[in-house]
Amino acid sequence: MKKRVLVIGGSMFVGRVFSILASQTGEIELHVINRGKLPLDGLENVTEYKCDRHSARALGRIAPDLEYDALVDFCAYDEGEIAPLALSLAPRVKQYIYISTADVYDPSFREIKTENAPLLPDIAPDLSPDTAPDGARGKLLLEKELVDAAGRLGMGFTILRPTFIYGPYNYNSRESWYVELIARNHVVPVPTDATASFSLVYVKDVANALIAMAGDKRAYNEIFNLAAPEKINCTRLISDFERYNGGAFETRELTVAEAAREYIPMPFPATEDYLISGEKFASVFDFKYTPLAEGMENTFKTFYSLFTS
Repeated sequence: MKKRVLVIGGSMFVGRVFSILASQTGEIELHVINRGKLPLDGLENVTEYKCDRHSARALGRIAPDLEYDALVDFCAYDEGEIAPLALSLAPRVKQYIYISTADVYDPSFREIKTENAPLLPDIAPDLSPDTAPDGARGKLLLEKELVDAAGRLGMGFTILRPTFIYGPYNYNSRESWYVELIARNHVVPVPTDATASFSLVYVKDVANALIAMAGDKRAYNEIFNLAAPEKINCTRLISDFERYNGGAFETRELTVAEAAREYIPMPFPATEDYLISGEKFASVFDFKYTPLAEGMENTFKTFYSLFTS
């Protein structure tokens, strides 16, 4: 029997890749609710509804006779966005999966962050949006909102905390920033003192993780990081980009401080490590993360083709 999954969002980056891959499994009946700005036209096993998540009454009228093995929420950012949604759909949804972020961990904790690492409010209960990483405070508040709502409603919950996600459709200017410079024959800034190591996760891995855990009771009432085990740094990325490019490109060496003075972005951590452990999910679901050499090469070629077309 197919799993029936309800998606909130699902038309941009991770949500789009998830919807595409889930529709191809033949094992998932997907129902996607979004505002209709980027429709998923032509995908088999996918039914789309144009609706705003904040309209509880409209959501309650969508396929009222259907029950769902899981709900995947890609687009909750502000406190108060999960509880009303869970309440309006609770009788029909068994599991609520929320995409949070690894930014909810205390950045001063220097070790590799597992799911038990200290969280932001543990050291700064009065943390404001101005002092937290972008969106991190809102995500953390929503995590707590979900746990509370799921407990009251008898609904299973799953919280995902991915590290930096890369891959096709990425609207964040990270790997694509480098690829665009290379594709357009612009000079690529290379920070000579960017010694930080960081974790990445391929967008297809996030999508496949969601496919695996949707409707699976092993994921009920659990929190999982998503991060490949490799430790990456800027030097490694530049070297890999040269290989994908088939040869060297023009670079300019500078320090991180010089880049800041010239308003040159650093798409990935430069001076402070950002290392996340995704081992818990890999162990529970016997999951293999995509090696960077494979995932980033596909990403490079996809964006390169886009920027040279």
